Amino acid sequence: MKRRILLTLLFGFLLAVPASAVHSFVTDSLNIMYEKGVEAYGKGDSSSAAMWWKSAAEGGHAEAQYEYGLCCFYGEGAEQDYEQAFSWFVKSAVQGVANARFSAGYCCEYGCGISISPSDAAEWYTMAASQGHTEAECATGVCYFSGFGVERNYDVAVEWFRRAAKKNSAEALSYLGTCYENGYGVLPDEDIAVLLYERAVKHGSAEGAYNLGNCYEFGIGVEYDWRRAVALYKEAAEKDLVCAYYSLALCYLDEDMGDDKETGLEWLNKAAVAEYSEAQYLLGQMYKDGDVVQKDAQKAVMWFSQAAEHGHTDAMCDLGFCFLTGQGVVADSGAAMRWFMKAVELKNPRGQHYMGVCHYEGMGVEKNYEKAVEWFRQAAEQDFPDSQYYLGVCHYNGQGVPEDHSKGIKLLRKARDGGSKEAREALIILSE
Repeated sequence: MKRRILLTLLFGFLLAVPASAVHSFVTDSLNIMYEKGVEAYGKGDSSSAAMWWKSAAEGGHAEAQYEYGLCCFYGEGAEQDYEQAFSWFVKSAVQGVANARFSAGYCCEYGCGISISPSDAAEWYTMAASQGHTEAECATGVCYFSGFGVERNYDVAVEWFRRAAKKNSAEALSYLGTCYENGYGVLPDEDIAVLLYERAVKHGSAEGAYNLGNCYEFGIGVEYDWRRAVALYKEAAEKDLVCAYYSLALCYLDEDMGDDKETGLEWLNKAAVAEYSEAQYLLGQMYKDGDVVQKDAQKAVMWFSQAAEHGHTDAMCDLGFCFLTGQGVVADSGAAMRWFMKAVELKNPRGQHYMGVCHYEGMGVEKNYEKAVEWFRQAAEQDFPDSQYYLGVCHYNGQGVPEDHSKGIKLLRKARDGGSKEAREALIILSE
């Protein structure tokens, strides 16, 4: 009975208190919980911090929702759970917290707690960027630079990069340098590009160091200096920028630069193990040809396979050729054709050329000159010399097309000018 009386009195008290006062009381309570979370986190007690932030977040406190989302994202004081993290980021973002909007965009970009959605990522980034969030300004610029979730627009990208660069965003400075180096959204200016890369390096950008190293390696806006290039590539590599591993490998393998094959192979293997497809492909070529390393067809196939799985279309072609000819692997024409077709689907002219050769020679498929001509034509239209040679031979001999000596010789000359040794030798024979 006493409990009922107390509850009745409390209910009557709440009815008597103005709604604004009740709201103020609740808000103050949530703020206190939020601040206790901040205090606990500052003392290194992430479990208590997560507990306070969760309590405040459940009450609708926007900043606490963001902080508790971070706890779930990184597993600090709470079980790591990307779905929960994303859910709290969105709740906070809806209330206008810029950091939460940026984090929601990040989750949408990389598929953390939700399926990858470029358009949603771009939308969240833009919302945060419009609030002056520096990382979001750069991220929005990247979206427009690469056409991720929005239509590619270099002019818009440059504007966002400039906003972030004014606040010394290292990433934005590096991207803006790339724009000036290549004339994306601005008039090309290598001098400005170098200055921007230098600023990016000053602010700790691995990409800036890599890009500046590239300038010194190829004399872009500065005098050629391969030693300075190597030093900058090393600076980027120390920050785990994988493409810098690869560039270091190329420098050391180059006889006119580092000429240190052992060090070059170390960096190349490091890049390949880090799943950099260009490094994997180059190692495959080395083992196939016995260049720098001992010839090993099986290792060549292994590296071609890894590069191909990571989308390297030339590796797909080489892997297909290995399957077709049984080099380093049991011959399998079906597997060969599948890899050639994967390369074709990604518009690689070598894949088209190999498909043409297979139909021309009857390798893995029934010989068919008409189909061979179609494949050669597709590759030849992309200025692939070997296909121009085969297509010239087909026209000259009337294989799959009406015999036409004039057109055949024209194509052979074009192939020769493109570097085809076979075309050059064929023209010499025809001229005798």
